[in-house]
Amino acid sequence: MRVLITGVDGFIGKNLRVRLQERTDFSLIPLGRTDFQAGLRRAMVDTDVIVHLAGENRPEDESGFTIGNVGTTEQLIDEVKRQSREIPILYASSRQAELDNPYGRSKRDAELLLQQFSIQTEAPVVIYRLPGVFGKWCRPRYNSVVATFCHEVARGAEPAVFGGERELSLVYVDD
Repeated sequence: MRVLITGVDGFIGKNLRVRLQERTDFSLIPLGRTDFQAGLRRAMVDTDVIVHLAGENRPEDESGFTIGNVGTTEQLIDEVKRQSREIPILYASSRQAELDNPYGRSKRDAELLLQQFSIQTEAPVVIYRLPGVFGKWCRPRYNSVVATFCHEVARGAEPAVFGGERELSLVYVDD
């Protein structure tokens, strides 16, 4: 099976790439941030399934959430339509999509685009709303509260805890 992974150089993408390369029944088509626009059409030609991980979680300004999460999803959908064939899409969203913050709204908007696409075309789309993901290659103060907490504790700092009354749901990246 030929698997296109968008966001292949990100935290989850890098881990997925390593895992799938250990198997012989998958052929990977990696697509990173730098080659997303230019390489999307070419990558799609031989794709059996798409794992859509591309997105933005720490933009310079709030508009980056829309560009990185909604914009890449729109481009992906447009290209799948251009291919005139059914390509299943697995989308990594976030539980943040349930919250009213710029990141959560952008993830929810991308989900809605994919759901509408699936309804209109009957193309298979699966949306995973991931909890807090942690594991190898995550970065403190960037993509993992666990990495940030561990980084602070290891350096003798007092880690800040926000929303301490809420239970934090986590998943290890290899799981």
